[in-house]
Amino acid sequence: MISRAALLLLLAITGFLGAPISAQQATDANLITAIDVSGSIKQTDERLELEGMAAAVVDPRFLRAIARGRHGRIGFVAFTWANGEFVSVVPWTPIASRADAMQVAERLRTARGNPVMGYAMRIPDNGRPWRTGHATDVSAAIERAIAVGASAPFASHHQVVNMCANGIDNIGEGPDAARDRADAAGMIVNGLILGHRGDAGEIADYFREHVQAGPGSFVIEARDFEDIAGAMLAKFLFELAAVSPAPRAPPEAPS
Repeated sequence: MISRAALLLLLAITGFLGAPISAQQATDANLITAIDVSGSIKQTDERLELEGMAAAVVDPRFLRAIARGRHGRIGFVAFTWANGEFVSVVPWTPIASRADAMQVAERLRTARGNPVMGYAMRIPDNGRPWRTGHATDVSAAIERAIAVGASAPFASHHQVVNMCANGIDNIGEGPDAARDRADAAGMIVNGLILGHRGDAGEIADYFREHVQAGPGSFVIEARDFEDIAGAMLAKFLFELAAVSPAPRAPPEAPS
């Protein structure tokens, strides 16, 4: 049997452990956003999700909140999810300036309509959008977020999962076990409930009971898809409010 030390050495040699994190790569928060594109999300709704997030990322209030942190930067990553179908929209990217935020926003906007996101193929008889996975698999999305968080190239004590969805888990074991694993890994799991359906409040209650995790976690609702930009911004600001502020310079001694 190979020893633990030998295994770690082997992983380091083959590159699986990656390079050590330097102080320059530390972030005040790592934000992982999981975007629901299951069968209940229409193409126009998906566009509003991505546009709303892009608008929130470049909002001056968001950038000021980042600048107030000890390191003045965050790590940002986003992916879409459905029934076991995950697509990277924004890879791990640092945001420390408006230029960084504009780069992330551009990735979000250009992801709209990308064929691999599920809208390229059509059902021949009625022309409706087709996806390889239609179900709302919240548990799989949380598991994916845990794996994405573990791969972060930035060191942070504040790792947040943003679960964006417009329905409850309707496949598999439910999200409780995955939620508990994220919580045990020290992650905060927040929820953003999307859409204008009459049962949005019930879905929010479901997320509070089965998805939300970690100190200071919360669930917020965007009753209409048109409200997503404001809800996304509020969500990001709440999340960054918990980070440590930059230390103030000591006052100059009187001459």
